[in-house]
Amino acid sequence: MNYTVVWEKKAQDKLAQEWLDANSPWRADITAAAQKIEAALKASPEEAGESRLPDRRIMIEYPLVVLFKVLCDDRLVQVLDVRVRKAKS
Repeated sequence: MNYTVVWEKKAQDKLAQEWLDANSPWRADITAAAQKIEAALKASPEEAGESRLPDRRIMIEYPLVVLFKVLCDDRLVQVLDVRVRKAKS
């Protein structure tokens, strides 16, 4: 059974602003990364990314980095924050 992924308003607004501010090549990368993140979080969020604070996880899908919380009982994933890394390290 899939999880429902909900982007908190703060994260959704930041992602939209980064996409609007990005030049053409970055828009494609941001869109592709967001789609991959969404798919991974819907399918198996407990295995996506890495554990952080007791109830937080972080996932990097270049160029996006998302902080999220998994609510197993509700089959819900809350994306709490997102940022764009425009340089690979």
